[in-house]
Amino acid sequence: METTRHFIESLSRGMNLLSTLSESFQPLSLTELARQLSLSKSTVQRLTYTLLRLGYLDRDKETKKFHLGQRAMVLGLSIVRHSDLRKVAFPHLEKTSKEIGETVNLAILDGTEIVYVERIKTQQILNINLEVGSRLPAYCTSMGKALLAFLPEKQLGELFRKMTFKPYTSNTLLSKEALKRELEEVRRRGFATNNEELSNGLRSVAAPVRDASGKVIAAVNIAVPSSRVQLKRLETVLARKALETADRISFTLGYRKEAS
Repeated sequence: METTRHFIESLSRGMNLLSTLSESFQPLSLTELARQLSLSKSTVQRLTYTLLRLGYLDRDKETKKFHLGQRAMVLGLSIVRHSDLRKVAFPHLEKTSKEIGETVNLAILDGTEIVYVERIKTQQILNINLEVGSRLPAYCTSMGKALLAFLPEKQLGELFRKMTFKPYTSNTLLSKEALKRELEEVRRRGFATNNEELSNGLRSVAAPVRDASGKVIAAVNIAVPSSRVQLKRLETVLARKALETADRISFTLGYRKEAS
């Protein structure tokens, strides 16, 4: 009876609605939300109106479909900042950065974007305003490609349908076909590169981080100025460092490679 008396049904419904959107690979309409939550459209309409006003939801003006808003993202980021992943990864990222004197980053995938979880900066890197919580398109970043390459086929297909391609530089990939070919190469080599695709003068190499089940949950990258580091060094020396760092984090998280 105590549990029943203190339980707030409307709050529970609102949280369930946010959870449903967070687990969906695409925005959902009022009708779709009502069906998935087994609630009436009028009830869902009140919930979405309230969450929109509070900033936890956004609604596309053309499709009228809902997706998570900025305040929901901030809540998610606060969890990331205190997550085991960040705590586990930090000493490995710091060790690598000190060894090579370069900026080392950790990011996770959120839809078609990556979110920076940790960042060990050096004075060597270009003055790009990126911090923990910064978001970038996955298709033109090394960490994004390292994360996309190892997604289940169905999930990757859903993300491809949501992607829009913008030419940040003359090297930016501008089609799904080009990105698919790039991801095949990432799977073959085990690491991803970014050769001035996001910003002129910036190169990076990234490797996937796996949890105990073998699922890729994050990516580590090493970012360098292209004026100082040639592509060949990036794909050899620094790629090995990125892979070693990602492997150490994965091992700490409980991942064990199968014997070949």
